Amino acid sequence: MRKDLEFDESLEKTIDLQLRNIFGEAGTIVIYNYLRSALSLPREEIPRKLEVFAEGLDKFLNSGARVVEKVILDGLYSDFGQELRFKEGYRFIDYVKELKTSVEKAGD
Repeated sequence: MRKDLEFDESLEKTIDLQLRNIFGEAGTIVIYNYLRSALSLPREEIPRKLEVFAEGLDKFLNSGARVVEKVILDGLYSDFGQELRFKEGYRFIDYVKELKTSVEKAGD
């Protein structure tokens, strides 16, 4: 359970950092406000509701969501010392789940 929390905390921090790097403080606040008001998704619940987060990014940013997701994934994989390798048919959530599984197995 502790590893789950550590991963989720790292995921939340990485998402926040990368959104701020891309959109700045004001833009990031606008995105968080949109997620909260349109999808009832507060920032702290993003790691547990990744599907809703990805859907929200897609609705808010349209095709730009893929670029933001890639930047988030690059940062997250880097944080755990792993290389992001793109796979046919994978979505944002698939990469995050795969990394989480890999990190948990490495810690056993």
